[in-house]
Amino acid sequence: MAWWPACCRSEAFHADEGTESGELPGVVADAGTDAPEASEAEETQPEVGPEFGMEVRICPVSGLSTLQGACPFAKPKAKAKDGGKKQKASVKLDFKWKQDESMVVIKVCAHHTDAFTTMELPNSASQEEIKKQYKALSLIHHPDKNQDDVEAATERFQRIKDAYALIKDTDGELAFPWDQHPEKQQVMKGDEAVAVFAEVGLEACEEHHFQGLQLRHLVKSSEEVKVLKFDKESEGGHITECWLDAICAGSPHFVSHLVKVYRRDAWEYHDAK
Repeated sequence: MAWWPACCRSEAFHADEGTESGELPGVVADAGTDAPEASEAEETQPEVGPEFGMEVRICPVSGLSTLQGACPFAKPKAKAKDGGKKQKASVKLDFKWKQDESMVVIKVCAHHTDAFTTMELPNSASQEEIKKQYKALSLIHHPDKNQDDVEAATERFQRIKDAYALIKDTDGELAFPWDQHPEKQQVMKGDEAVAVFAEVGLEACEEHHFQGLQLRHLVKSSEEVKVLKFDKESEGGHITECWLDAICAGSPHFVSHLVKVYRRDAWEYHDAK
């Protein structure tokens, strides 16, 4: 006698499809595949298209080029702004998989941690609280109110304005209750976190190949990933649920991101054959 997920009645849980390694499914692996293995030098030296003399870049993750017009990581590098300072990217993902009563939902968005710190607010702050705090800080730090040191006040005021611009449209959805759950805290490198996300987000990343690739690239390039994982089992064990919230930070390519994964498995009782 055995318990099997309702969505996997006719086959094993993809154990023979190369998911044991912990890689997100539908994503080109780093080695042993047809995708080019690009070194750091290769990433920074673009090829030139023979037809139009245009710049062609090959993505080291997907193996796609700009001529194929499919991979955002293969786009030609934009001209440097802000005095040559490299601009980090942000991504917004919202995709899911559903079969019968089972489902996986994955949401990813930029998490401007420094902006909340500058605004002296928790990341759970509502839109109204952010607006109120901005007005309060503006009155305190406006250069006109600090004539004794106008230059320093101007810098502080500009930081407050920049922070407000980043989070003014958020309304509590960026909450990450890290301090409230010390018993659930896990801190890991991006390589290790990829395996955790693969386990929880399996089917959604298989069905939405490109979004899965973007998620993998974001997570793997992160220097530090803070993870909170919660599990719940219904009475009788027919439904199991998992919530995974994570902050991916320290990537050389991306700003910090909040990743939320929800998994629900509906189980049925079958005779083992």
